[in-house]
Amino acid sequence: MPVDRLTAEVFADQIAEGVNTRDATLDTRVGSVRDLFIDPVSEVLENQNERVVYLNKLLSLKNANSLVPDDVDDIVFNENMVRWGGSSAITTVSFARDTPPIADITVPINFPVATGVNPVNGVSVVFRTIETKTMYGPLSVPSSQYYNADTGKYELDVQVSSITQNTSAQVGAYTITQFRRPFSDFSSVYNKTATTSGTGIETNAELAIRHSLHIAGSQLSTPTGIKSAILDNVSSVEDAYVVYGGDAYLTRDLEDAGAIDIWILGESPLSRTYVTVYNGTYTLNAVDFQPVMYIDSVSSFATGITYTKTIDYEVVTGIGEYAYSNQAQDGIRWLPGGSHPDIGEDVVIVYRYNALMNILDAYFKQPQFYAMGSDRLFRWAQPLTIIIDANLKVRSGSPTQVLNTVRNAVYEYINALKLGENLEEFDIDSVVSKIYGVDNWTYNQLSIEDVTGVSDIEVDPNLYARILLSNFVINLV
Repeated sequence: MPVDRLTAEVFADQIAEGVNTRDATLDTRVGSVRDLFIDPVSEVLENQNERVVYLNKLLSLKNANSLVPDDVDDIVFNENMVRWGGSSAITTVSFARDTPPIADITVPINFPVATGVNPVNGVSVVFRTIETKTMYGPLSVPSSQYYNADTGKYELDVQVSSITQNTSAQVGAYTITQFRRPFSDFSSVYNKTATTSGTGIETNAELAIRHSLHIAGSQLSTPTGIKSAILDNVSSVEDAYVVYGGDAYLTRDLEDAGAIDIWILGESPLSRTYVTVYNGTYTLNAVDFQPVMYIDSVSSFATGITYTKTIDYEVVTGIGEYAYSNQAQDGIRWLPGGSHPDIGEDVVIVYRYNALMNILDAYFKQPQFYAMGSDRLFRWAQPLTIIIDANLKVRSGSPTQVLNTVRNAVYEYINALKLGENLEEFDIDSVVSKIYGVDNWTYNQLSIEDVTGVSDIEVDPNLYARILLSNFVINLV
């Protein structure tokens, strides 16, 4: 049961009641009995009660940020946990060469690369590869698979993790440019995107959440253990939903024993240029890295002609039982009646994909994260688009300012929801009612995209609610 806080006045009343029970003739309200006996004892008891209340908060880890960090460290150490000093920064680097490979070239795991020396602090951030990748020679795959028309180089993308584990490991795009060991098969290395993760020392609140997950399941063979490991090690993951066994959201259990799908709220966009061959209309040209976020352009390699989306081709995503994973088959499908290259002609597809799925896959294939009998597949959770059309009546203050405050508050509330969190009228009303100047708030529409009406919105556990400003209309009445 919770421990209530008792003040010296409460203890004084209890002591006085006890004294009066023994001798009702004594004056316990004023005089020497209160000054010499009741007040000093009640103050000592209040101090002891404060310590008991603090101990209760410490054991429950509620309002953890109000607790002394050393005390929190001692509590979680009972479960063999220690406060994270920080996490490694993760990104994708491209090992590049000027000419196509004539034989297989392998980048081994733990190969070191680094940033240049920072002129401000004189520090170079060192990274290591967390997977083994091979650029195959012409006998295995065509060299065009590795060619990037934007850079004019043949590139091999490899996931890397920083050796330093704190915020100082966060670096921007094109800053990891140094080989820490000679590698004559590649002329350069660079990262096209900034690092993700790279967090500082764990706060009390973050440690308390991790402690709760640890108690629920600390092993990678348990759903909570998997979720805990992901949230602990990759800060760019906002939330995760683990699907296994007879869960209705597991789509590949019939042919994949030990299948575990892990839906991820989070992304790390990476741009890539892919050269493929046109094989006719209705043919799917799947790109080489998955899952696709955007198709930026499609053009002819020979003529440079750019093709138009929805007229010449359509973007195909989210199909099949491996949809939204790094095993997806996203790409473009050519439409009849539109312009297209000649059969066999090379086509250049510039696209962006969510590299976070590849990062997670490579990271959790390291030996320390191995779990027997499980086939983990990381999948990119998709947003459920929300439409709101509402009427706002302002009681006092600037109508425009109140409207903007309401819009910002509701927008931030919805776009902070995690996987599977439902969106209800009452929750939005509660946000709006706290804003000064609001008189009344009603809905013309509260629904998902392509649906009309006003109703609470139930969100599947592998989806999350999101709203665009263009889909959020507030009318002043």
